[in-house]
Formats: sequence, structure tokens, C-alpha cells
Amino acid sequence: MRHIEDEPRALRARISELESQLDAKCDDCSVCRDLAATVERLRLHEWAMESSNEGIAIFDARRRDFPLVYVNAGFERQTGYAREEILGRSARVLHGPDTDAAKVEEIRRAMAEGREYRAEIISYRKDGTPWWNSLGLTPLRGEDGKVTHYVSVQTDITERVQSIADVESALKLLEATNIELTRTNRRMRRNLEAAAKVQQALLPARLPRARHFRFAWKFRPCEQLAGDSLNIFRLDDDHVGLYLLDVTGHGTAAALLAVAVNRVIAPMAHSTSVVRERNEATGTYRIAPPSEVARRLHRHFPWDADTGQFFTMIYGVIELRTHRFRYTTAGHPPPLYLPANGEPVTLGGRGMPIGVGDGVYEDACIELGVGDRVHLCSDGVSETMNGEQNLFGRRRMTQAFVEGAHMSLDDCQDRLLERIEAWHGSTRFEDDLSLLSFEFMPEQRRG
Repeated sequence: MRHIEDEPRALRARISELESQLDAKCDDCSVCRDLAATVERLRLHEWAMESSNEGIAIFDARRRDFPLVYVNAGFERQTGYAREEILGRSARVLHGPDTDAAKVEEIRRAMAEGREYRAEIISYRKDGTPWWNSLGLTPLRGEDGKVTHYVSVQTDITERVQSIADVESALKLLEATNIELTRTNRRMRRNLEAAAKVQQALLPARLPRARHFRFAWKFRPCEQLAGDSLNIFRLDDDHVGLYLLDVTGHGTAAALLAVAVNRVIAPMAHSTSVVRERNEATGTYRIAPPSEVARRLHRHFPWDADTGQFFTMIYGVIELRTHRFRYTTAGHPPPLYLPANGEPVTLGGRGMPIGVGDGVYEDACIELGVGDRVHLCSDGVSETMNGEQNLFGRRRMTQAFVEGAHMSLDDCQDRLLERIEAWHGSTRFEDDLSLLSFEFMPEQRRG
């Protein structure tokens, strides 16, 4: 019996023998033509197998352990074994520590039973490097139907398996990240809710009772945290302080600065603050003029180039005995004065935003008559846009206040907000909306 390692050489020898026979024959007879076709087919088959990028191997199914009797060049490249050192050996030489023993047993059983088999299994190169092998086994049968050989086609799918593993790893990382982001978002939401509650707590919880004066305010943040803030508070028996401020930007940073300013302005019992000074000897207080309050805030909150934050504000003091409103503006839209019997007036005043410019501020003053009103608004009111990007504007704002002059302050403010919402087409705004209004009404309400 011919040794199994000689079978590939025998095939090539047979081709050479047929070629010699073809050379000795004539070119015209049918035998020569058939012989030439056979030689060509054999050459094509050998060329195809040798040129394939896939690893092709043939096992002898008639012998124990199914030894290899043929391997192509692709097999050599995949495994690192040369033909002369792999032929005649079992494919177990390709197994290693991570080769799936259960799949090896399935392969052995399939070959013993003469079945086709496909699997993906870890194989090992000659140098010990593992690689993923997509293996397909096909039985070859003789004329009697018995399996004589197995053809194995193997493909190196290491990159694909690694890519899948990378994708699965990335998906697991993404899932873990999403879980952590969800937890973080929950924490942030709780923190934002807590911060919003703090900010809401700094708004006027109870309007001060002041002789002959009534107050109203509205606060509509565009986000959970706002850059606007306002307050109305008693300074002493004869004075009420109030302010409306607007920090540039939105969100957490703006809200933090708004809260900080609020805490600085808020008068502290039995103590000196930016809005009033206590005389320890007499126990009395000196009420700081609005322009002085603005200058103190300007020094307390200087421009920070890193954050780029500043704020505008109106701060004013109502003198209850004289019915005067003394105020200063710091880059903020000016107050709107609505006398009971006269045309609306945009009050004057100048000054750069707090933290910007030279810190020079001036006091302005008006004396209110019976039924007169003053409205303070943040710029979000007049700068709200509609779908055509047109501003609501001060003219429409003034008209709404004029038409609501016969209403209560609360109802008048609600009327204005309804018009702004109709103009904008939504209750969600791009900027905070803040309103602060007061009126001098010692007698029966007009209208």
C-alpha cells in the first residue's frame, strides 16, 4: 500500500504522466482531446486549491485518527506548519488549552458517522498563537458509498470574533455607563429640585404690610433654576425695600449667583447689611440710598473673566410717609410709571450692570399720587419672541399694563403673562420672566 504522505506527490506525478502521454499522441483524435481536457481540469483543481486564501486540508477517513494527506498553501499560512511537517499527523496538533473539548468530541463523532460538520473553534498555530477557526468538514465517498476522505475548509475569523467581542464589551460598557448616567441624572435632578426649592424660598413668602401700599409679583423661570430673583421687605417702620435682578445666562451657575446676591441684599435683624447700617449706640438704623447699595454690590461682586457673569438690577426704597420711590438702575430695563390720571412714563436712570464698568450709580426719585402704579420687569418680558422672531417689546408690555389699570395688581400681571404666552405660542420661554409691581392706594380702589 502506498504511504499516505505520497498521495499529493502521486497526484502531481499522475498529471505529469498524462502530460507525457498527451505529448506522444496526435492532436486530432478524440482520445487526445479527452486526455488534454482531463489534464486541464486536474491542473485547474490543483491551482484553485493552492491559490485559495482559505485553509484546505484532506483527511484519510480509512485510517485511525484521520491523518492529513493534503494541505494547501492557505493552510500553511494559517497554521504556520509546512506540508512536510504536518502531513501524516492528526489535526489534534492544532488543539490547545482553550480549544473546546466538547466541540472536538462533536467533530470526532461527526467524522466517525460520516456526517458534514460546521463549527467555530479555537485552534493553535505552530508558535502557540491561538486563533478562531471557522471549520467546515465535508465527507468524500467511494463507489461503494463509504467515506474515504474528509475535506476540511477552515477560515481565520479571529478579527470578526474579536470585533464581536469588542462590540459586546462596548455594549456592556455602554449599559453600565447608562445605568450610572441614570443614577447621576437622578441625583442631579434631586439636587436641582432641592436647589430650586432653596431659590423659591428666597422669593417673598409673605408680602409686607405697608401703609397705603399694595404689592404683587410673578416669577416664571425658563428652567428649573433661574437667573432672575426678586424680593420685597421691610427696612423699618417707614421704609420698604425691593429689587428685581437678572443674572446673565441660565441654569445652575446663574442661579447660584442670584442666590448669593439675594443673601447679601437681605436685611439681617439687629445687624448691618448692604441695605442698612445699625447705630450700636442708639439702636437705630440708617437706610442706605439705592445708589450706595449698588456701589457696594459692585465691589462685592466684581467682574470674573473666568465665569463671564454679571447681573442687572433695579433696587429701590419706598418712603411710606412721603410716598416717594427712590431707586437706582444698574443696566436693567427701567421701571414703568403709570399715574392714575396721565400717560405711562418710562422712568429714567442710568448705570452699568453690577460687576461691569466704573461702578458709578445715581439715585432717581418720584413721588406717587393716589392710584399711581410702578411696574418692574426683567428683560425676558419685552424680549420674548413669536414664531416670526419678532419681539413682544415694551410697547405691547405698556399697553397690557394700561389696559389692566382697573384690575388688581395680581390680575394685571396675569393679563400681561397671558398676552406674552399667546405671543410666544407656548408656556415655555427662552428666558426667565419676572414682574414686581406696587401701587399707592390710601383710599377706595379705583374702578
